Amino acid sequence: MIKYFTVIVFLFYNCTFAQQANNAAVENSIKANFSVKVLEAYEENSFSKLEDFYELLEMYSAKNTSNTLKKQLKERIDALCKENILVSDFFTSDKISVDRLLEKVASKELKFEVKNIQKVKTFGNYWTASYILTIQRDTETLQKNISQRIYFYPEAKTFGNKKKEVWSLFLGEME
Repeated sequence: MIKYFTVIVFLFYNCTFAQQANNAAVENSIKANFSVKVLEAYEENSFSKLEDFYELLEMYSAKNTSNTLKKQLKERIDALCKENILVSDFFTSDKISVDRLLEKVASKELKFEVKNIQKVKTFGNYWTASYILTIQRDTETLQKNISQRIYFYPEAKTFGNKKKEVWSLFLGEME
């Protein structure tokens, strides 16, 4: 009898724990916190962040970019991206870190153009965007179809002595 009671208590505890984990996931889910119109505005903002990313990469790739400016550009690029993501190496089919991508594009005089950005699907704390990326160097032009995650989740931020939960956008992995 004690065995059955122990099993029932164990099952009840696990169900309660699973319910709490599920509630936390729902609370942090995009669709549970925002209306369709608000989400569309955030999606539009995320597309601007994608364009900003490539504008920063273009400046970083310029031959006359000073080391001081490269450092500032790297900081801005890091602020746009989720930590420890892998992105497409534009010249191979490999996945590389953002730092490695910066090393590869440095002083290459690349021009980037992003076209046809579209949201594909929304998941719990991110959506995917697809777009066509055109990379130009001298007379060479390369076009790639990119699918990229864009993360959107709450973060605790401190403003003076007050803490507040703020939803933030970060660029994620590329496919």
